Amino acid sequence: PGVELMRSIREIDAESLRSYPDAGELERAIAKRWGVAPERIVVTNGGDDAIDRTCRATLEPGRNLVSHTPTFEMIPRVARLAGATVRATRWVDDGFPTESIRSAIDDQTGLVAVVSPNNPTGGAAPVDAIHLLSTAARRVGAAFLVDLAYAEFADSDPTPDLLALDNAVIVRTFSKAFGLAGLRVGYAIAPPPISEWLRTTGGPYPVSGPSLALALHALAGHAGVPEAHVRRVREERAGLTSRLRSRGVRTIPSQANFVAAYVGDARAVRDRLLDRGIAVRAFEGGGDLEGLVRITLPGDPVAAASLFQAIDQVPDEFLEAQP
Repeated sequence: PGVELMRSIREIDAESLRSYPDAGELERAIAKRWGVAPERIVVTNGGDDAIDRTCRATLEPGRNLVSHTPTFEMIPRVARLAGATVRATRWVDDGFPTESIRSAIDDQTGLVAVVSPNNPTGGAAPVDAIHLLSTAARRVGAAFLVDLAYAEFADSDPTPDLLALDNAVIVRTFSKAFGLAGLRVGYAIAPPPISEWLRTTGGPYPVSGPSLALALHALAGHAGVPEAHVRRVREERAGLTSRLRSRGVRTIPSQANFVAAYVGDARAVRDRLLDRGIAVRAFEGGGDLEGLVRITLPGDPVAAASLFQAIDQVPDEFLEAQP
């Protein structure tokens, strides 16, 4: 968060503490940002809440969710909590599996979900593929969810190209590019009546008054996107990818604010970096993510220099590329 945003914390109106929160002003500002009607915007308690509401509105026992794996873990989790079965097609680093996902859709499908850029790999689904899957979902009366939590970091944000989809829930968040995960502010963009369903499948006051005020300030201050931070992250992403590949490490092409790489010893790499004060996520336990480390990019020149220096000091034996 920028200095101006931190200062604005002291300017929060006491009325926002006394009164029940009203997300209307933020929803109108978000609607203006994307050029849509305010009734299409549903502010939620982070992107997780938007996903949870979507699953509860569209899934039940006997229905299925069609998605890909790996994916953001909350999607299959809340789908199963809704009583649905999960059909997941493998998507790691070998191209988006449009046809495999489409072939899994049937008359019992209640929701088709895509995360792009994907978490935890950073891969991005082509916009044409997203349109095809939305159409396939519509043919069986299913809704379509696309989680764009990391979209600001992509070379091209697909949101404007997806606004016309009449069965889509577009999930966005203030947690990633804005760096405001602690506020727990996300939102869904959806056409009526889907947006109306989303309002009724969760609590009426999902976000606190102070969080709403700070999110509104952040949106106004950046005209929608914190450009300088995003630009630095993209530069760091290219630099880290090049650095790792020069040492024989296989990286997954990323459009997010992190780089996912297969290394010889994920735990050892994680521990070596942690010794230098840098936390990365190491995936263990088998499967497609075995040996993967996810390295988040700071978007700060000093922190990035420290990260690159720490990577350079990890022994080759730990970074040795997997066969």
